[in-house]
Amino acid sequence: MRAIFVLTVLSVTALLAQVETRKPFTAYDIPEFYVDAISFSSGDSTSSRTDVYVQVPYDALQFVKKENRYVAIYEVTINFLTEDNVSVSEKVWSEEIVVPNYSMTESKSAFSLTQRSLMLQPGIYKLRAQVRDSESKKAAHVVKRIIVGNYASSALSISDLMLVSKVTSEGDGKKLLPNISGNIGEKNNLFYIFFEIYSPVVSDSLELHYIITDHKGKQLLNKYQTYRTQTTRSQVIVQFDSTQYSLGAYTISVEARSLLRAEEALPVLKQKAFVVKWENVPMNIDDLDLAIRQMRYIAKEAEYDAIVEAPTEEEKRKLFEQFWKKRDPNPDTKRNEFMEEYYSRVEYANQHFSHYIPGWRTDMGMVFILFGSPNNVERHPFDIDSKPYEIWSYYDYNRSVVFVDETGFGDYRLLTPIWDMLQRLKNY
Repeated sequence: MRAIFVLTVLSVTALLAQVETRKPFTAYDIPEFYVDAISFSSGDSTSSRTDVYVQVPYDALQFVKKENRYVAIYEVTINFLTEDNVSVSEKVWSEEIVVPNYSMTESKSAFSLTQRSLMLQPGIYKLRAQVRDSESKKAAHVVKRIIVGNYASSALSISDLMLVSKVTSEGDGKKLLPNISGNIGEKNNLFYIFFEIYSPVVSDSLELHYIITDHKGKQLLNKYQTYRTQTTRSQVIVQFDSTQYSLGAYTISVEARSLLRAEEALPVLKQKAFVVKWENVPMNIDDLDLAIRQMRYIAKEAEYDAIVEAPTEEEKRKLFEQFWKKRDPNPDTKRNEFMEEYYSRVEYANQHFSHYIPGWRTDMGMVFILFGSPNNVERHPFDIDSKPYEIWSYYDYNRSVVFVDETGFGDYRLLTPIWDMLQRLKNY
């Protein structure tokens, strides 16, 4: 069997919602990073090998100039816990990045990729990962639910699926660059998945079934492949065309079934989520139609209708990009800070004001998206002679807005008209 090497170089309800008062607001206060854990058979019946990958973009780190180079250092902590929050395995390590020029420190495409392997018993775990920038002292955290498979207990099994950005030949084998961000829309027209097949039969005939669905469950790809194993551990790389998928979230499913041992070897299924995101578009945008609807607070009616009613996906994307380009405060740079802050506020609203509807559609969410954090907040949840209410004060607008909880279930409604404030923003 030719070897395959993996390249490692490298909801809160409105009742509990609390808006923070005015402070500098930025979408990039802490380092942004990606983490994935992929389990494989270890050859041991009591444990499986789990490979943890951490990908940190250069522009998320604080670089320091040292002589004619730029240096960044960060620390990674990964911790696996049981469902009862008992720690079973932890690893800590540091990484140093050295680049020759300043422009690389701001690159959105360059990143540091590291990997560590652990032996874990099959089961369900909580993975807590932290990346801490040594210069800024800021830290980011990610928590993921991880299922470590038991590959010794069945007559046929497959490992977790790994998304792969690039495959290159190396001698008699292949070298893989894992795609840890899950975004297949970054420059390349191809993406791959890698997985292993475990079968006690050296020469087994399998049917592999690949399905890709969008976030609504619509099936976009459905294909079959006949595959004959040569050993009890087979490594598979499958290529896909990424240009077929527009902005959004997707799931790829792989089902394997034995054609020779149908009765004793039950079919096995593994799935992997991935997304298509566009360059220079905020990472929290993964649904173009939704992102367009969320623009309605600042878009003029004619602009909004033209984008919504665009006849093709390509035309819709073009108008969407034009809308934000016109509002870019620094058009000579790749980033559009106004767009980033707007959708960061949308994300904040969804996290803090969601109730029966998404937070961005609530009155509190709308006001926060439009005007940001208030300079002052007065909360009156338990006044005897009135329903619960809040007063948000915006000094720049010389205005206070009042929200009243008419139902008692945290559904705060806007009581103060803001039409004039809204018009000022739409004429921006």
